[in-house]
Amino acid sequence: MNNKGQLSVEYILLLGIILMIIITSTSMFINQSEKNQIMTQAHIGAQIGVDKNGYALYYNDTFNNYMDNYPRLLTPTKVKITEIEMYEINRNTLELEVIVYSSDTLSSTEKYIIGSRINYYVRKTITKSFNKTQVTLYYDPALTNNYIVKTRTVKWKN
Repeated sequence: MNNKGQLSVEYILLLGIILMIIITSTSMFINQSEKNQIMTQAHIGAQIGVDKNGYALYYNDTFNNYMDNYPRLLTPTKVKITEIEMYEINRNTLELEVIVYSSDTLSSTEKYIIGSRINYYVRKTITKSFNKTQVTLYYDPALTNNYIVKTRTVKWKN
């Protein structure tokens, strides 16, 4: 029954199909793994940003600016990260949106300042975790092996 080589062709065809499935799956797993690392680093960076805000420790020029314009930010502010969402804008661009909550009463400008600090540390942590060099002073955008990561304005829940 096998004297015409039919069995060999079937095995080669089956092996080819299995190889194509493995290559495709590996590519998907690598991309998903990178996205998972981005999200993990985003959570770490957001927590660092919240912690820095909680300490209320600033550089001299920032301290003087806050003393004159935003004295509320010179005392620790309780901010809690509730969620971080990832949006795939195109094949190589991701946007992250950090959603936070604070029981403290803050003006929209104070929320923007705190949110900017959180986003800065999100981008910085992602860039450093992939051993990439910063593109701008504020790590905007953050770079990974396969993605450009941008951050949206922090969303505040009431």
